[in-house]
Amino acid sequence: MALTMSSGGKAADAHSLEEEDEDGVKLMNRRNHATPPPIDIARNRFPFCVVFQPFPPLTFIFPFIGHTGICDSRGVVWDFQGPFTIVDDSMMLGKATRYLPLDPEKVFTEVDGATTAAECWDECVRRGNDVYRKRIHCIIYPNCNHHVAHCLNEMRYGGWRYYEMLQLWFLIFFRAKFCGTRGFLVTFGPLIAILFFLAFWYF
Repeated sequence: MALTMSSGGKAADAHSLEEEDEDGVKLMNRRNHATPPPIDIARNRFPFCVVFQPFPPLTFIFPFIGHTGICDSRGVVWDFQGPFTIVDDSMMLGKATRYLPLDPEKVFTEVDGATTAAECWDECVRRGNDVYRKRIHCIIYPNCNHHVAHCLNEMRYGGWRYYEMLQLWFLIFFRAKFCGTRGFLVTFGPLIAILFFLAFWYF
């Protein structure tokens, strides 16, 4: 990070601060960012989050596999639900059961006219949505996970531009938070029940 000093020893312009990632791409230091609205599990609102919900019956056996969406700065969920179909504020399988909080200040993509990190985040989500509104949907590829990964790549989130489905599964499985007790039971309850049944049957 470089800081230009005036002859009096003070910063010439605090707003001219810039950071560079390892690729040498400049990232604005966006100081005027508003506090995001709080997470509201009851209303399915998760500002700046990736959200997850089980995809039966796959999640019952492989709990890291599920349906995912990405939220804008207001917390509204956007998910890829079918061919050429991006839906907002109505996840395909009901309410989210897990959410992965992200930091909008880690968006490295510069957006013309954007003055806050939230505006850059929202624009990158919009771009990702526009791309996937032109794509067919398949359970293997492309699917909801690829849509979320594409939005993160549009952001160059954390300075990285190669997010993909397996990496997303890993992040959600090990780092995402549960939407309360209900979120845990809906996600892992069936698997736990299956394991108990198998253990009871075996012994």
